[in-house]
Amino acid sequence: MNGTAPAITCTDPLADLGGLPFVDDGFRSRRLLAAAAAARHVLAERQGRTRGLSERTLEGWLAPARALTLVDGPAMPARPLTRIQRGQVAQARAGLAAAVPAWRPLLDLPVRYALLDPDGGAISASSKAWPQHVLLARAAFDSPLEVREQLLHETAHQWLYLIEEVWRLQRPGAARRTLPSGTADRSPAEVLGAAHVATALTRMYRACGDAPPGRLAHLAVYRAGCLDLLDRAAADLTDIGRAFVRRLQETA
Repeated sequence: MNGTAPAITCTDPLADLGGLPFVDDGFRSRRLLAAAAAARHVLAERQGRTRGLSERTLEGWLAPARALTLVDGPAMPARPLTRIQRGQVAQARAGLAAAVPAWRPLLDLPVRYALLDPDGGAISASSKAWPQHVLLARAAFDSPLEVREQLLHETAHQWLYLIEEVWRLQRPGAARRTLPSGTADRSPAEVLGAAHVATALTRMYRACGDAPPGRLAHLAVYRAGCLDLLDRAAADLTDIGRAFVRRLQETA
């Protein structure tokens, strides 16, 4: 959201939510969705955009199109997927749910998928400016394995964005960092998101048993680099952000 939604800082989300999405099988996704919907409703009331939604129908704020009305983000570089691409997305979601059944509620998050166009070299994209929207470049559809990886990558981001709508992960004015990949100008929360994605992808490949040669080793190095960055950025994280880092560090 755009920074005016309330953030809860007096509770422990790791305890309240049962861990982290795609990391802990006991993650309480419905609890997070309820909290995010309530936060969006409060924000909508402040903006005068409730449009008939009441506290009895908070789940309406979980619709991607309605969530998008609460942010003033840049234009989305997207156009609709083809029928074949929509089928590939559906197959990837089904394959992930079969590989790790505990992920099924996470994969059922209402998301609008679109084609990243022009893609500018990125293979997929998500942004807090486009809540519950995932953009996939043409290259993401080169193989079933590729679309599956990009789908999980961006869905992991979407769940962390939802957490950030309720709990602050970094302090105001946090210094920007450069990811191990060389991508510059990333906030500590974005570095945390990168470490989270690497953890989820590692688990996916272990469950599916089809990692390309060297992929798991690459993810391990990348993940370790992100966690090292987060150790050095600890002062820029909130207590909750640091707790999330510790949970990722505990995950083999």
